[in-house]
Amino acid sequence: MRYKTPLERIIKASLYSLRGLYFALKLEQAFRYEFIVLIIILIASLLLKLNIIKALVLIFAWLVVMAFELVNSAVERAFDLISKDFRDEIMQGKDMLSAAVFICVSFNVILWGLMIFVI
Repeated sequence: MRYKTPLERIIKASLYSLRGLYFALKLEQAFRYEFIVLIIILIASLLLKLNIIKALVLIFAWLVVMAFELVNSAVERAFDLISKDFRDEIMQGKDMLSAAVFICVSFNVILWGLMIFVI
């Protein structure tokens, strides 16, 4: 096997990442909803004429939600490989992952209210 240059490795890793985004959009309903919210944030930032800093904060904060959703979905798939049978430990792990996404979404709701109506 030949050694890959740093640029080749970056390109290959980027292609894997894009493939992961494709699978998330294709297979994960929650991720599709979150992608739609991202589009709405982009449009709302333009329509509300938010300054660039506020818009970027809102966009990046929502991207954190989407990143947590990707982790949630990936680990849930791994759990499903471990066992299809009901197990308390797997349920608890899935619920904790869901809670992480919920915390991110809750933070975003508060942040949006502050950024749009207060700050």
